Amino acid sequence: SSNTYLFSGTLGGGKMYRTNDNGNNWTEIQPPVTSNVPESGYFFSGKYFSGLNSSMDCIFYTTDNGTTWNSVTGGPQTTVVRGFESLLTTVFAYTSNKGIFRSTDGGNNWNQDTIGLTNLNVSDMETINGKLIAATIGGGIYISTDNGSTWVQSNTGIASGDLNAKIVWRMGTSLYYTAQGGGSYSSSDEGVNWSTWVKPAVMGLDPMEIYRNGTNLYMEARHFSGGLRDSIYLSSNEGVTWINITDNLSATDLNASGITEFGGDVFIAYNISSPGLGIYRKGISTSIENITINNTVALYPNPFQHQLNLSKQVLSIRVYNMIGKEVMFLTHPSKTVNLSHLDNGIYIFELELTDKSKHIEKLIKN
Repeated sequence: SSNTYLFSGTLGGGKMYRTNDNGNNWTEIQPPVTSNVPESGYFFSGKYFSGLNSSMDCIFYTTDNGTTWNSVTGGPQTTVVRGFESLLTTVFAYTSNKGIFRSTDGGNNWNQDTIGLTNLNVSDMETINGKLIAATIGGGIYISTDNGSTWVQSNTGIASGDLNAKIVWRMGTSLYYTAQGGGSYSSSDEGVNWSTWVKPAVMGLDPMEIYRNGTNLYMEARHFSGGLRDSIYLSSNEGVTWINITDNLSATDLNASGITEFGGDVFIAYNISSPGLGIYRKGISTSIENITINNTVALYPNPFQHQLNLSKQVLSIRVYNMIGKEVMFLTHPSKTVNLSHLDNGIYIFELELTDKSKHIEKLIKN
């Protein structure tokens, strides 16, 4: 999704659609390459990016919500762009056989960043405390501490048979990793060391997809391998508890078809072979507009321009934009925080206080 539009694609016929009224009405648009529906999408720096499975250029962007598309310079070719990730002002694309590409100018120009990345088949990416985590199929985990310039393999504690990654994600201050063979691991030191992890019962056989929007975590979990019975869960406390929100959905073969949150609703698109083929939505009670503010710490001024003041010390600050993307994370910040790098707009600030409680507040930068 962009700030104002939600996008969808159909495998049958290779078509794309968009909606600006939360899915009540959809308008067909031309995909970047005719009859080639994007494999992934991402909104960053005022642009909506599409990642393709193509024998030519694989990244395009639009600044007018899909009316026209622009090619990029230096982007990947002859690969599958599985997804995108961002860290502050840098956006990354990860691929099936070309590794990771990076742009530091808002997505116009890209460079391949594979120094130390000895496995180029990247299945997933995550960020934690300023570090980049890449999960690969065949090489396990790689970490970058210099914004993607160099990578170091980091599989201490992961069995040699579990280096074919499925997904990697963050819950709280820990990382979690699942392998295609079923192995599951966690790391409490930002990916340096890993320990076997017993998945909670709610995750069934395996989590198929983990999607984060701000403080909301969505999970598709598989419970029966033969019947391919899946369920959708929501956690708003970093995985401490999960709520089953499957409700009236047909749980047969959701198959990690795509979960996203937009405009106060959560959307899921069924896999093309599923009996419930189509797009479904559900209102969520934990949306940004419904957050109850805990007035144990004051943030001022609001609106702010270049810096923000805190009335007392906090353990950490996470900042999310209005589509739920984390744009900043600080640990043990001073009581005056420099925010000059943020674009003008509305942001959600999540503060962890010294007693481990959370304070959430909406602020405006102008």
